[in-house]
Amino acid sequence: MEDAGMHEHPHHHHEHHHDEPMTQEDAVQALLMLGQAALDANDHDAAIEAYASALKIEPNETAAFNLGSLYARGLGVRRNYLEAAKHFHQAELLGNEMAGKLCGKCMYDYIHQGFDGRKPSDVYAAMAVFVTMVYPEAENSGQEIATGLFAIASTHFSREEYAEAAKVFRAGAEFANDGLAQYYLGSLYNAGAGLEQNDLAALYWIDRAVDNGAAGIATQDRDAMLEALRQERSDQEFYEMVATLVEWCENGSPDVPLDHDKAAYWRELVS
Repeated sequence: MEDAGMHEHPHHHHEHHHDEPMTQEDAVQALLMLGQAALDANDHDAAIEAYASALKIEPNETAAFNLGSLYARGLGVRRNYLEAAKHFHQAELLGNEMAGKLCGKCMYDYIHQGFDGRKPSDVYAAMAVFVTMVYPEAENSGQEIATGLFAIASTHFSREEYAEAAKVFRAGAEFANDGLAQYYLGSLYNAGAGLEQNDLAALYWIDRAVDNGAAGIATQDRDAMLEALRQERSDQEFYEMVATLVEWCENGSPDVPLDHDKAAYWRELVS
């Protein structure tokens, strides 16, 4: 992971008289100078120790930023995006905007460790760990998880990496019950982008989006899809198609999770 390098610490010189106890601020300043000297000498182990010691005394932007950088790059310590993000977020809370961006990059890199082997449920679980560890002050962790997943999925979507986007949208759609993720997932099924084209799965997810905050555009799309499916089929074919969706909702399928509420909803539509 590239980042903006280390945060230079402005040097403060404090003269001490022998009878004056060292203040917390003096101790932190001394540790920051020690950390900077260690960085200059490429002694990353000593830098880690100095910055971690400073943070045990009190929050400090420079110590947090530089510790985040060392963890993100695996210098003096095993690379750890979760630890890096925790420190970057602390630096961000202390006013460092660059640290906020680097925290976002760490989130992306953390979620993508072993990504090819991860199921949507694993992606969701990883984001839940990230939010719990990095944003303990979050008032609504569920919303933070949904927002993080949507940000990552949108990055893939904008790069036209549709299979990757679909996996992360599914994590947000199914496990965070996020309306926007449901809408985008339904749209990918509708277009056959990153997933096999599937009218019923598209209809299911876009209808879920209507219930979960993406009502405006999702309602139009759902109603237009339903109308098109009715027009293209005989009454019997349309009935059988909706019956298939009911069955998927009752039993679960690779494209539609177990959903008794929606099974009842679709059954009523054709009864």
